[in-house]
Amino acid sequence: RGIQVAGSVESWFLEELNALLVGFEEDVIYFDFLDNALPSVSFYVILSRHKASSGIKSLTVHHTGNPTSSADVGGRPKELSIANPVFSYLTLRNLSKLAASELRDFEVVYEVTHHGPTSLQKPLTFVEIGSSETEWSYKKAHEIVGESVLNALRELKSPVDCTPTVGFGGPHYAEGFTKRALKYRECYGHIISRYAIREIQNKEELKYVAREAASRSKPAPAKAVLSRKIGSEPRSAVVEELKSLSLPYEIID
Repeated sequence: RGIQVAGSVESWFLEELNALLVGFEEDVIYFDFLDNALPSVSFYVILSRHKASSGIKSLTVHHTGNPTSSADVGGRPKELSIANPVFSYLTLRNLSKLAASELRDFEVVYEVTHHGPTSLQKPLTFVEIGSSETEWSYKKAHEIVGESVLNALRELKSPVDCTPTVGFGGPHYAEGFTKRALKYRECYGHIISRYAIREIQNKEELKYVAREAASRSKPAPAKAVLSRKIGSEPRSAVVEELKSLSLPYEIID
């Protein structure tokens, strides 16, 4: 049923799922106001466009944050949002299943942690359609995203068999972590990209990012997975911080 939410364009309450569907005019990377606009909700799911010069047809899931001192696309420098690994995993799994039969030319993948908002006090997940106007207007892509999110919300009502995990390394499209999630039931919170790690030259700053990536997650990660390709010195810094947190880790090629 329709409801009133201050500042929104359109608002609906979904009784079956105890969920709100709300539209705002602001650019999604500047949704830092959501805590004030929606004080009663427990987490946020942002449905958005994904733009990429590669033109890859994609359905993506990711968490937000700026691991480095750059904050060109919303949020604050060196700040990560609160990740929602279990919900994000369920959404990814549903997207993968539905796209396999109905959108075979679309890639379903985690993206690494990037852009704003970063300062919200509740878990936040982005689910996106990429990567051009052609895909953004594709009705079937909209339907699959909607169905995947609704399925994930329903599945949250029961215990979910997955291991909350934080990832380090890999390119922007985190195909390696995506494959591990679907194969080993690792549900990823923050994934800090190889390019972000290499941009952070200072060891203490890198340890800080590792600590934030592990701590800014609900539920907290039970393990970490690191790509060997991030380099020996950055890897040593991350591992040192993971050990201080008593967080088990695995290094992969």
